[in-house]
Amino acid sequence: MTPQDMPGSPVTAHGHLALLREGPSPTWDTRTEETLRALAGGRALTALSSHGGRVVLPCRDERRAVRTASKVRAALRDRPVWIGVAWSAGGEGPRALHEAREVVRLARGLRFAPGVYRLCDVMMEYACARTPRVRAAMLARIAPVAADPVLRPTLEAVIDAGGNRSRAARELFIHRSTIDYRLGRVHERTGHDPADSRGLQYLRTALALLHRAPAEASALDAAEDVRAEPHGAGHRASRG
Repeated sequence: MTPQDMPGSPVTAHGHLALLREGPSPTWDTRTEETLRALAGGRALTALSSHGGRVVLPCRDERRAVRTASKVRAALRDRPVWIGVAWSAGGEGPRALHEAREVVRLARGLRFAPGVYRLCDVMMEYACARTPRVRAAMLARIAPVAADPVLRPTLEAVIDAGGNRSRAARELFIHRSTIDYRLGRVHERTGHDPADSRGLQYLRTALALLHRAPAEASALDAAEDVRAEPHGAGHRASRG
């Protein structure tokens, strides 16, 4: 449920936050609730679990939504958390919730550092994720490498190194020639050359789509029904 769906609620503008954390924490949702309550004055609607969740709160514009998300991230800085942000005018709540959800899943899939992300940060990957034919083709291409216990971490290391194979070799404690050999096998299996910037971008996007894992989707779907707390203290639906 979004704020405009609640009986008697005016249609206003809202910020939509989708949160994911690394590993479960039994107290994380409580701490996040307290942080949001302090920032939003009890006006936030939350649906949280120990892995992540969703937040909707009144925001006049996207900049304020991003600012609030950054404050939440700062308050939880001792715990790795990724936040996707979207903003909606009246009646656009479902679209914005979906956007925030996809943004944070793609940010994780792209192996971004914990932080706050918007659609502009994952624009190309978002377009691929939203196009079933493209998504299916990319997942089929990356499947042989994704299932390989040697090639997948090698490709991920090269991606993390920004395409710098020497740096990736150092991170993996292997010789540069071994990296080149493995990337050649990636090329053979996928038809895309990770030694080429365009090929590496394709493979990075394909892995990001693959990393939109069911576990993360479950965390974001942790509480579909957002209901009001007693005494107007805020709104919450939380599962452990």
